[in-house]
Amino acid sequence: MRLRLNRSGSGLVITTFACLVMMGCGGGAGPAGPATNATVTGKVTKGGQPVTNATISFEKPGFGAWGGPVGADGTYTVTIAAGDYGVSVTPAASGPASMSNDGKTPKDSGGQTIPQKYWLATSSGVTTTVNEGDNTFDLELTD
Repeated sequence: MRLRLNRSGSGLVITTFACLVMMGCGGGAGPAGPATNATVTGKVTKGGQPVTNATISFEKPGFGAWGGPVGADGTYTVTIAAGDYGVSVTPAASGPASMSNDGKTPKDSGGQTIPQKYWLATSSGVTTTVNEGDNTFDLELTD
């Protein structure tokens, strides 16, 4: 059995395919999440000392997470969408992990232990509301 398309039939297939591709490439919030319209800056500390070599993440249920590195001085800047977030802090994934004495809590290269409860936004107990524009959110980690 052979399928034959005449010129107008193949043109219709190509046009339909092109329209479907263009519809899937539109902008806006869509399933990828809301537009990023806010900047959050802050400092992550533990025992009053900067947490280094870590990643801070802001999780918005239903849209995913935004995050960025925590610098050598404990500061970070993340560009995200306005809204309510759960917050997590994890050791940066650079090089082999160093474990603490309890065998569960990775240490960052600065020698500070990030308690396991902060690894996930759902267990950290830390939430924040981010407004459009500039926001400041400092976080002190506790055991």
